[in-house]
Amino acid sequence: MHLRDLAFQHIFSRLFVYNILWEDSEVDEQFLELDETSTVLGISGAGCRIAGHLSAHPRSIDAVDINPHHLALAALKTAAAQRLRSYDLFYDLLGRGAHPEHESVIRWLTGTLPEWVQRYWQKRHALFRRAFYREGLTARMFTTLTRLAGIDGAWLRRLSTTPVEQRGAMIDATLTPVLRHPLVAPVLQSPLNLVAIGVNFAQRDRILESSRSGIVDFLVDHVKRVATTDLARNWFAWTAIAGHYNHDEPDAVPPYLRRDRHARSFGAPTRTRFHRRNIFDVLRDAGPHTWSHYTLCDAPDWMPAPAQHKLFAEILRTSRDGGIVMYRSVEPHSLIARHGLERRLQPLSARSSAAARLDRSRQYQGVNYYRIVH
Repeated sequence: MHLRDLAFQHIFSRLFVYNILWEDSEVDEQFLELDETSTVLGISGAGCRIAGHLSAHPRSIDAVDINPHHLALAALKTAAAQRLRSYDLFYDLLGRGAHPEHESVIRWLTGTLPEWVQRYWQKRHALFRRAFYREGLTARMFTTLTRLAGIDGAWLRRLSTTPVEQRGAMIDATLTPVLRHPLVAPVLQSPLNLVAIGVNFAQRDRILESSRSGIVDFLVDHVKRVATTDLARNWFAWTAIAGHYNHDEPDAVPPYLRRDRHARSFGAPTRTRFHRRNIFDVLRDAGPHTWSHYTLCDAPDWMPAPAQHKLFAEILRTSRDGGIVMYRSVEPHSLIARHGLERRLQPLSARSSAAARLDRSRQYQGVNYYRIVH
């Protein structure tokens, strides 16, 4: 890994960046095929997908992340889904992002979690005092940009009722001039902004190569791609523009926050573990046939080719036959084919194409699923 990417990883792992997972966990729920026999190893991110797994009652979930802020949040979301009987209390805390008794609720939820998670939330429970979904580096960047553009939740509602073919013009009239402003554009191209959007230098280079444009052009195009979706139900758009979910639509939240999923997740017998480590360390310590499912976020995009090959080799060594590997990428090319592993990691092409088409985050060209064959 280049020194610049090591420096990025060092900084990224010490900051609270995301408050939600910027991947469509509803799509993953549809295609991952989890059941009561599943054992999952997943990079947690902000934990929406990890918490969502509980509704399928997998045998175990091992969540891993180099960022303790994100992993502690994943642990909190998972504990709440599994232990909070009251859906209203659960939704107030993690759907609305605020609860008047946040300190006592979080203390009770984290009581069975690792000590480092308990200490983390003892210091930071006040994040849920007013508006959790305005917290974190990414959310603060969005807040600054939307205020400069003069757009908010009301604007987003108008945009969602505007014909799709006219939405680009509304964006060009409000947000695009801010993103292209001579004082703003250099910030968006800076290393600070790369940290805020969770794109390291290697992934940035892949974006520039595949999109054949600069970062500002990529961001403008990205916003317009998001605008073509069902905006009333697109929780990525709502948290970015409004700073909260659209509470008028019950499906406008990640699946783990929905009433029916909560009913299935509460009391789930799933064993959960949270590893504040590099995924390679967790894989190294595991034996054969440990996991059936691997959810990697976009981590392979962050890695040089030798690390990618090592990752997939360790997955094959620790996996169960017939399992599934899923990762996202900003480029359309198959890493598995590039590493000559298609015989043992067989592409689920129709599933991957459908997932890429359905993913409402609209930031990845590939949502890739593979079947493990021993």
